[in-house]
Amino acid sequence: MAIDRRALDKLRELVGGDESDVVELVSSFLDEGPSIMETLAKSGPTSDLPATRRAAHSMKSNARDMGATELAGICAGIEARCAKGEPLDAVDIENARRAFNAAVAELQDIFLLGGQL
Repeated sequence: MAIDRRALDKLRELVGGDESDVVELVSSFLDEGPSIMETLAKSGPTSDLPATRRAAHSMKSNARDMGATELAGICAGIEARCAKGEPLDAVDIENARRAFNAAVAELQDIFLLGGQL
């Protein structure tokens, strides 16, 4: 499973239990996530470490909120490597992309969004 349901429960608590607010937050993640991933994919191979670090940090935070723990962990690793000045390789980006796609698919299933966004 790409999504930790307990994190979604915590998110639900934070918004006062209103399911429509949770759906709005999930929809925002699904809408904004592809552009963050695109930045990550473009900046990583060019060794634009500041841009890669910002994208990884943003995705890490958003992924944690959504319960996408694997994605958050991968992005935390990318962020740490950038902070150390270490270049990324294609595997780093591909792992993030794979985890993102799995998280998106599962969130769409959970919330019956089915790509309607």
